[in-house]
This record gives sequence, structure tokens and C-alpha cells, in this order.
Amino acid sequence: MTLFHQAYAQSPYPEKPGLDEKTAAATTGIPNNSISHIAVSGDHLWIGTSKGAAVSATGGRSWVSFRGVPEFANPGIFAIALRIDTVWTSTGYSKDVDGSSVQTGSGYTFSTNSGGMWTHRNQTMDPQGDSVEQYGINTVRFVPIIVPEQNVTFDIDLSPGTVWIASWASGIRKSTDAGLTWQRTVLPSKAMNSIAPTDTLINYKIDPRLDNNYLGFAVFAESDKIIWAGTAGGINKSTDGGLSWVKFTTQNQASHILGNWVIAIKAQRWGQTTRIWTTNWPADSPNEQYGVSYSDDGGRIWHNLLHGIKAFDFSFRDSVAYVATTDGLYRTDNGGMSWSRSGSIVDPKNGQVVTSSVFYSVGVIADTVYGGTGDGLVRTIDTPGQPFGTAWEISRASAPLPSAGASYAYPNPFSPRFEVTRFHYAVPAGGAQVTIEVFDFGMNRLRTVIHDATRSGPGEHDEIWDGRDDKGSGVPNGVYFYRISAGGTDAPWGKIMVLQ
Repeated sequence: MTLFHQAYAQSPYPEKPGLDEKTAAATTGIPNNSISHIAVSGDHLWIGTSKGAAVSATGGRSWVSFRGVPEFANPGIFAIALRIDTVWTSTGYSKDVDGSSVQTGSGYTFSTNSGGMWTHRNQTMDPQGDSVEQYGINTVRFVPIIVPEQNVTFDIDLSPGTVWIASWASGIRKSTDAGLTWQRTVLPSKAMNSIAPTDTLINYKIDPRLDNNYLGFAVFAESDKIIWAGTAGGINKSTDGGLSWVKFTTQNQASHILGNWVIAIKAQRWGQTTRIWTTNWPADSPNEQYGVSYSDDGGRIWHNLLHGIKAFDFSFRDSVAYVATTDGLYRTDNGGMSWSRSGSIVDPKNGQVVTSSVFYSVGVIADTVYGGTGDGLVRTIDTPGQPFGTAWEISRASAPLPSAGASYAYPNPFSPRFEVTRFHYAVPAGGAQVTIEVFDFGMNRLRTVIHDATRSGPGEHDEIWDGRDDKGSGVPNGVYFYRISAGGTDAPWGKIMVLQ
């Protein structure tokens, strides 16, 4: 089985070229409501979305957004890595190839001064023709990766002087010159449990089309010597800076991981403990499962948790672990013996609601837990006096209306495969019966979002459209119009674009 043509997607990435180093022309606000990545450094909260990266030093109450900065070759953020003042991101987009959406890498954008200046590097690719490299006493052949399609970098990590990347087609690579050149990593094949430069390898060839362990997805630099790599074929660990590796799978250990497709690896540290956590998805065999695994002894014994639940990300606060999943945001303070989970997420200040249980990312600053969803950024306090999930705040990419009769839709454009759009409008004092309708370019009514729904006023409200018509079918790409009737006032019209 190969997973080469199964691209992992969280949000849409429209095409847009970009290059060189320039001063960041930052704007304020969250770039988009689909928060696929969260990274924390000190009191700085970084987020990656389908429409750019942003940072907050105020707990998410104000933002510097880098949407539109030309060094971000595309706005779609696939990975964020932080080390002190250095920030690395990978970018990409979804490209239509023969009627199918193919994830395509567009390179790396990094800053060494917390986002003050940005530099772009092109996506890692190879010259044409099979490449031959010396690996200890062996000659290893690599199938060259010469196109950006199916060559997205899904994870980045930083160790002193080194940038590590995990890419779908290019595998695990490292750079010691800020991305000017990249060195390939030799991982064990699916038939091997380890590899070293002193091994005798006969006709060894790395071809990601034929071996899931060459498809990179996660990388974690525990130190400058201890490197962890997650692939679609298992977990790989090096203790010599990436030269030799041992592999952990569901098949080669008694106390094994749950699934061989590993999309995230992170470390939880408290006291004298370093606990390695991984998310696990099924890849190779029917006995693999969704869930998470952790090891306290460097990978010899794995403990399996959240069986059957699809997980994306981790964050930690001392002995407390948080897991972002399709079933909500989970919390444990006892190594998974018991869990609490986010329930309904409602912001009591404005009545806003998160419509989905899916969390893509999570981060922690002090006592505040941040969760990234496809419907905004949420936060909650986790203290003895205010237990996890007791109260929520929701931040979205919206702005106050300029006038009582105005309205807008956000995000716009939007991709119904990955997100919903919201119609934002005002209701006069005393409330109103509200009707919202969506029309195509020929002014044919496609969807009645709400009809004579009672809404209180005065105040601003949101209504959700999922990109479907009244029959439940998804609408095609294109321009659509909406009309909002609230309390007998002139019904404002608006325009919205659907872009998959």
C-alpha cells in the first residue's frame, strides 16, 4: 500500500507567487478563521491559517498579521517552528491536477527577529536524474523530487544551527545554511527496523512512491543529537544527529504505537521526565488505529490512548497534556488514566458559537489554553478556580459594521470543503425577523439560510452558510450574492466567492 497520492489537507491554499527579502508590511487581525497551526514562544502566540500567519503578544486580543507580505509565496501555512527570535514557516496551496486537488509546496519563509524581516526560500527540489550519495560504506540512490506537487513540507523543527523539515515527497532533510541547501536523510526501508552508515546495503534506493517510511510528515529535534521523524510508515529515532536510525511501528514492538502514519511528535517535560507523544493514524494494516501514544523511555515501550480518535496536535503545561482532535480538545493530568474534554463552545460575552468539534491545533501560555478550529481561535482558562472548559472566548476574523444597514461575509472567498462562511449583520432595537438568501450569478435563489428567524437587538449577529444549496448539494466555484432582510429595513445585498 502507498499513501503517496493521499494528501493531508486542513484548509485551502490559493495560488500566489512571491520571492525575496523585504521588511514585513504587517496588518492587524487574524488572517482567517481556519487555525491549522499554533506555536508558542514565551508570551508570543503564533498562528498559521489558510490565509497567512499572525502573532499576538497580548493573549490573542490584538494581532500582527503577515497576510500579504510578499515573502510568503502563498498564504497557506503548513508548518510553524519557533526558536527564541527565529520563526520558520512552510507554505503551499492546493492545485487542480486532472480534476483532483493536489497539495503543492511553495517554499519556506523565515525571520530571525520575530517577524520584523522575512526571507523566502524555494521549495526543496532536486536536479533531474537519479541522485547517488555516499552513506558511510554504502552508495545510496535517491529518486529525485523535481516538482512541487505532492511535495509539501508538513513540519519544521529547529535545533542550534540546523533546520529540520519533514516533507511528503522529499522526506526528512536538514539545512545548516538557513535553507540555501538541504541534506537528504537516509531512513530505514519498510523491511528494516534500523539503518546505519556501517551497515552493508545492497542496491539501496529511496523511492517515496514505493515505501511509506520515506513519506515525511513530522520532525522533532529533542536535542542536537536526538531527532525524531514521523512518516507514513512509523516513528524513526536518531541519537547521532540524523545519521543512523531505529524505527518503531505497530508491527515490530510488543508495546507498540497505535498506527504507523505519524503526523505529530512532541515532548512533554516536567521534573526529570521527558515524555514523547505521537499522534497515530492507520496506514499499512487493518489492526492499526487512530489515537495517540507516548513513551517515557525513549521509544522502547509505548502507551496507547484515545483509541479510535483522530488527533492532530499536542501542547503541554508541566504534567498536563492537551490533545487537539476531531472529537474536541482533550485534557489529562495523569498520563491518560482519565480525560476531560471540551463540550459546547459558546462565548458568553457575545453568544458566538463554534459549530464544529474539530480542533486542529492547541497551545498554552501560562494558565490559558488556546485551540485552533476551522471556525476561529478559542481560549479557556485552566486553573483550580476555573477548571478547563468552564468558560470560553472566541476570536474570529471579523470587524464591526460601519453602519446599521451594512453587512459582510467572512471568510470571503471561502472553501466549503474546509470551512464555513458567516454573514455578519446588524439588528435594530427591539429585534427583528431575519431572512437570509443566497443567489447564483443568474439571480436564481439557491439557499435560504434562515427564514423569519427571531434575532434580538440592537446588536450584531452571524449566520452560517456551509456552501450548499437547499437540496444539500455543494455549489461549484464562482461568485454568489446574498440578501439579508432584518426588521423591514432595506435588505442589503452582498457578494461572496466560493473557491475550493
